[in-house]
Amino acid sequence: MGDHDDRLSAARQDLDLLVGDLRTVRGQLEEFATMWRRQCYARNSWRDMPHAFPQGLRDAADGLAGTLRALVAAGPDTDPDLVLAAVTQLSALEAGLAAAVAGAGRGVTGDACGSTQLRPAAVWVTMSRVRARQRDLIAHLLNGQEVAAARAA
Repeated sequence: MGDHDDRLSAARQDLDLLVGDLRTVRGQLEEFATMWRRQCYARNSWRDMPHAFPQGLRDAADGLAGTLRALVAAGPDTDPDLVLAAVTQLSALEAGLAAAVAGAGRGVTGDACGSTQLRPAAVWVTMSRVRARQRDLIAHLLNGQEVAAARAA
């Protein structure tokens, strides 16, 4: 097996793990949204939930998974624009999560289910894995000169 095949095989393994992590993120977002709805319902303040949450973030996770699939399908030494799209989508997903968490933390003190605070720590742990695995996937697909730039992203 040549270097090209080794890199592609490693990228495919990374992709499988990434897609699984992004599915986990989707589930965690749904859990987070359910807790949020319960707290908002208990306080009669549905306006606290941003429009498009959590569907917009689930869609962003799906979009990132699609871009990562396209990246691996393109193979090693892929188009840098596709790499940039994946990096940009991950950053946008993380920014959306941060905004949702910040919005949930404003003025929410408790609910009928006994929860006292929304703590989406699990989603951040998963997103940390997604970021690390995406870097690995990109490093496997880029040639040596581009790896340093991808790791800096």
